[in-house]
Amino acid sequence: MITDLIRKRRSIRTYSGNSLSNEHIAQIERFISRLKPPFGAKVRIELIRAGLGEKPVKLGTYGWVKGAVEYLALIYEDAPLAEIAAAYVFEQTLLFCTGLGLGTCWLGGSFSRADFKKQITLNPNEKLKIVSPVGYPADKQRWFMERLIVNADKNHATRKPFESLFFDRDFSRPLSETDAGKYAPPLEMVRLAPSANNWQEWRIVLGDNVLHFYKVSSLFATIDIGIALCHFGETCKEYCISGKFEVTDGYPDGGKAEYVISWQGEKNLIF
Repeated sequence: MITDLIRKRRSIRTYSGNSLSNEHIAQIERFISRLKPPFGAKVRIELIRAGLGEKPVKLGTYGWVKGAVEYLALIYEDAPLAEIAAAYVFEQTLLFCTGLGLGTCWLGGSFSRADFKKQITLNPNEKLKIVSPVGYPADKQRWFMERLIVNADKNHATRKPFESLFFDRDFSRPLSETDAGKYAPPLEMVRLAPSANNWQEWRIVLGDNVLHFYKVSSLFATIDIGIALCHFGETCKEYCISGKFEVTDGYPDGGKAEYVISWQGEKNLIF
């Protein structure tokens, strides 16, 4: 279940140094080959195997990651909503890897793009913004490194409360889990989503069977909203809540929060 994977996944920065098994390689490659990015975006994920060959490739992560042999690289063609779509499918992939018992970690500013670009071919108009190690966690994590990183919580205890992220009708009324109704589980999975520096720079307003998604301006806010949309959309599938994402009009003024997209739920039919 996707909600179990969301709750289970943690950022892993210290790995065993062992290469992925052929079975895990095949499972990951099969999964990413079947991904269907939303919004018509052109997105691809490449698995980089840095530890193969007589001279292993050095992929710089400035000390944030140790012992990783394989990495996933997120590549997308620049277009409206493309970065959001890219983050959506990348989070799908990392959750899939969690289900395989593998460790992952979102890396945005803490990796050498020059090193990684030597291992892939970027087509015109393509961008590389995010990578993640993928592999077997080391038996012991580097406790000093984990304590340095804000997002390295082990029980989601540092996440903001429900009422500070989600709102009822407009931004003047916080939304309670009770009033969220059927959308309470998807919104809770959004609340648990990872984000840059654990800032949780997304806000959601619930209307009449419609939810409006906003982002607060920051360097990785667009990536973060893509992760949030993934958690929301995939949890809706799990709970059989029908609807679709679409850019619309008539959303509440977000002030400093920028409107991104809405979820339009399907009305229940009564026969």
